[in-house]
Order: sequence, then C-alpha cells, then structure tokens
Amino acid sequence: MRMVRCALLCLLTSSSPGVTTEYPWEEEPAARWTRDFSNSPRDNRVPLPTTQLEQEGIGEKITVHGLFDRWVLNEPVHVGRGKHFAEITQDCKGKIELDFALTAAQWQNRARRKRYYRSIDRFVIKVGRQLLADFGNQLPGREKEAFMRALHTLAWQESLWQHYIRYKNWFFVVLSGGSYNALDDWGITQVARSHGHPDELLNERFFASKGYCSIGSTLYYGFMEYYLSYMEARGLPCNSSTMDKLIGAYNRYASGFSSCHDEFSEDETYRTYQIGAMTGFGNHYKNRTWLRKMKRASVARMSHRRAYARP
Repeated sequence: MRMVRCALLCLLTSSSPGVTTEYPWEEEPAARWTRDFSNSPRDNRVPLPTTQLEQEGIGEKITVHGLFDRWVLNEPVHVGRGKHFAEITQDCKGKIELDFALTAAQWQNRARRKRYYRSIDRFVIKVGRQLLADFGNQLPGREKEAFMRALHTLAWQESLWQHYIRYKNWFFVVLSGGSYNALDDWGITQVARSHGHPDELLNERFFASKGYCSIGSTLYYGFMEYYLSYMEARGLPCNSSTMDKLIGAYNRYASGFSSCHDEFSEDETYRTYQIGAMTGFGNHYKNRTWLRKMKRASVARMSHRRAYARP
C-alpha cells in the first residue's frame, strides 16, 4: 500500500522551472463532490460510543498539529487495510456510508470481502462516468476506456481501495501516515491536506466540506484532480501516447511536479519518489492488479463452499 503523496514541491518551487503551481481542482465548487453517489445507508442510527476510545486498547494515537488524532491501529482491528487512521465518529456523524465501513470480522468474511471489492469496482465506474458527464464528456471512445481504467488504477495505487474502518461504533478513515505532507493524505484517493508545513494548506474546500467523511465524495474529488491533470497532460508535446498522458497526469497528481511522463526533479530524493510512484501506477494499470485480487477472493470463496459440500 503506497499512500505516500509527496509534498517536497513547496521546497522546490523556487528552483525548479518545471514545477506546476496551480491547482484548478481547488477552484471547483463543493456541490460537485458533496452529492450522494453511493445510496448507502448512513450512520445516523448508529449510537455514539459512551466510553473513551483510549480505554479500548486498540492502538496508539498522536495529535497532529493540534488538528486531529492519527491512530496506529493494532492488526486485529485493521486486518491489513492500512496502518494509520483518523477517528471520525463524531466529526462525520450522518455522513459515513455503512456499506463500505466494515468491521474486522466483516472484512475477514470471504463473501463480504468479495462483495466489497465488487461494490468498489462498480462505484469507481459510476463516479467516473458522472465526473466525465459533469465536464462535458470530452474523451472519445478508446481514450475514455483507458481513462476509466486509470481511475481504477488510481484508487488502487493510493489505498488498495480502502477508505473506512469500523470498530464497534467507532469509525476511522485511512491516512497516509508516512507522507511528507504535514497533515497527511486522506481516504481512498489520498487527498492531500497540506504541503510539508501545516500552514501550507491544500484542498481547503474539500476538507471544509468534510468530503473525507464520504467515500463517494473522496473518490469524486480525487478523480476530478486526476481528470484535470490529465486534460493538461493530453495537450502537452512531451506526452505522445495515451499511456504517456495517463502517466503524466499521475506524475502531477502524485507529486505536483509536472504533467509530463518523463519530467523529473533534479532533487535525487524527490526524483526517486516520482519514479517509484509512476512505476507503481503503470504496473497496476497494465496488470489490472485489482482484478487478480478480486479473482482470488472469488476462488477462495468457491473453495470454502466445496469444502463444506464434501460428505
């Protein structure tokens, strides 16, 4: 799981002429991503916990610049769905989509996990199509097909399609944890909240709207960021093939440096990060890694059924 959105951009802007400093997605109205995309029941009727989370002994927390608590949850709680999380139970009351907020027991159930992956697969398609319609359906046939595949790739690369974790009546959203960004990157598409300094805020409208409370909103916002990066990438002479354009857009999405697929920072650390992120994206795109994961879940479920069917 990558979940590391680098923010060395703020350190390089003055010395790197290739750095892109404008973020057009930050100018878009909140009405775009605050719609209900999932039709999932929300947590309105889930009672708030009556005890302190610290008493549960499920992990360790640190307060991040006085703004939120970042938790490192124990393995039995997250069961491989990430490591760092923000507890959002009260902050997001009424906005959490229960169909995608699974407990450890639900996640360990093969049938439930298979259903989760299939739901995310359909959800990505639904949100992606809505996004393209909202922006005038500007991508023709095969290009649209490739872009939709890239959206699946983006969500997988950023979070392995994870967003929420539920523990009893507490809810968490997945964070980057190890990111260079001071206020972490949030949710299924890892939306960055800041640059390297906590006062250098990013995506303020998204966080002010509590978009991270909704997996649908976080998908839409991240996809919108990638789409606008792609529309820039497809018009640049440095990107000739469709794959160049998709990778170039991800270079912009992940690093903020450039929308060219072959343009890297002179800073060795930053360049290494860019190459690693773009290589990971490209490999997931080509291999459709999520399909193999979904297939393994299906095979495991069928084997489980056959075992119970034997006399």
